[in-house]
Amino acid sequence: MPDNSYLYYDHDACAFVEAAPHRQGRWLKAGAVLGLSLVLSAVGVGALAYRAASPADVAQAEEIHALQSQLASAHVRLTSFSDELEELAATDREIYRAVLNAEPISEDEFQTSAGVADGVQLARFSGPTAELLEETSEAFGRLEHQLEVQNRSYAEIRSLASDRDAVLRQQPAILPLKDARLTSGYGMRYHPVLRVSRMHAGVDFPTPVGTPLYATGDGRVSFVGTRGGYGTVVEVEHPLAGKMTRYAHLTRAAAGIRPGAQVRRGQTVAYSGNTGLSTAPHLHYEVRKLDASRTPTNPVATFVPDVTPAQYRELLAAARSPAISFD
Repeated sequence: MPDNSYLYYDHDACAFVEAAPHRQGRWLKAGAVLGLSLVLSAVGVGALAYRAASPADVAQAEEIHALQSQLASAHVRLTSFSDELEELAATDREIYRAVLNAEPISEDEFQTSAGVADGVQLARFSGPTAELLEETSEAFGRLEHQLEVQNRSYAEIRSLASDRDAVLRQQPAILPLKDARLTSGYGMRYHPVLRVSRMHAGVDFPTPVGTPLYATGDGRVSFVGTRGGYGTVVEVEHPLAGKMTRYAHLTRAAAGIRPGAQVRRGQTVAYSGNTGLSTAPHLHYEVRKLDASRTPTNPVATFVPDVTPAQYRELLAAARSPAISFD
């Protein structure tokens, strides 16, 4: 007798008879078995797929991880660049602008709020990825703003430095002749010709007739000719420095030296002589303010960049000496 057979008592036959299975029941049982089999198969396939991902899936996961690592590294580097740029800005404020006497960039101007880049939708990314993208985007925005501010600052500094360089080039700052030996300094001196004590508005350098004399700073020739006791004179104006230099007792002006001519520091402007109220060949050199007063200043102070400390001490000693001047 097969398993799961059913018997019932047949009164007509006065005996137990095996009941035939209902066709619908058989289909239900078969369907249940088939459904359970499918469920178990699906679970098995899913588990297998989870445990054994395809090579493409593995490669994609590794690529995503590598990109995340690179993005994190880029964020760190951007932050480092921003910090270095802030150090440059501090140098800008504390040194360059201080030297050039310019207004410093405020720290507030160097800071800005930067949002996420246009078109980037962070909601569709996971929390850590979205946070990293947002921080990196803000770092880019901050760095971009800092670069813009610093570029403007350096452009201004270059302009200021160029202006300052032009002023420095016009500043009388070298000795007006080679092998200079000062014999009479700035101040009250006894005049050898007039035989009276009076203000000696410059310094005297004894030198043979015809010695080349140099422009002590860039400028424009304003006068070439004779000025009373000065004899033959060349005068150079240095407008950016606010000064005028005068070379007196000359033999002649150098070729091309005429009123309006531009000269550069170190260029030969004249040759020494013994003209005017002079007792010996020498150069009388003056530095005066370039204003209506034409007030003289001590030329020795302008020679500092061109001499050694020992030479400068010698010049000072000679300038203070009560020696008789040549003019």
